[in-house]
Amino acid sequence: MTKLKPGDRALMVLAAIVALAALVWFAASALAPASAHTGLTVVCQTREGFYRTDALDADVTYTVTTVEGTNRVSIADGEVDVVAADCDNQVCVEHAPINAPGEQIVCLPHGMVIEVVEDEGDAAHLV
Repeated sequence: MTKLKPGDRALMVLAAIVALAALVWFAASALAPASAHTGLTVVCQTREGFYRTDALDADVTYTVTTVEGTNRVSIADGEVDVVAADCDNQVCVEHAPINAPGEQIVCLPHGMVIEVVEDEGDAAHLV
């Protein structure tokens, strides 16, 4: 049986410390509350222009009323969702909630777009 040299032992201890630190870091990252949505903005637009903006970390529900109909929008738990609409196709209601910059929910019959952006100026401009 070969004996380990002092340098080999030190290298093994160092590798174990690095592996343990990486494990702790990954575990802490997985358990930490999601703060990636802090600072993001939800922009709601209709054919008539900007309707309203809200922080993605807000807890708010509102109704968007256009000439074509109404949509009920909910922002909660860092996500925005269209929870009800009186249009025929219900595509906007069936769309999964959004929470990342650039994601959109569109209701074509009502001419409404909900978008998550980093800055209000980044929102798509409806023509």
